[in-house]
Amino acid sequence: MSWEAKRVIAVLFISIPLLIAVYLCFNSHLLYQSSFDMTDGDVIGRTLIIIFTLYLFTKIGFVILKSTEKQP
Repeated sequence: MSWEAKRVIAVLFISIPLLIAVYLCFNSHLLYQSSFDMTDGDVIGRTLIIIFTLYLFTKIGFVILKSTEKQP
């Protein structure tokens, strides 16, 4: 795989979690559903799982991006 393709993949891994986070800020219906009897702990737990998953995707993107900067 060429370094340009790796760079595109890295940018996608960085930008997609940012777009998802912005979407969740304005439309938070994915965090809780009104049909279920959810407690505050359930909502906080789901939010933390989403934050950690988005963090891992972004971290992978930065690792790939740094590995492509070393090559010409």
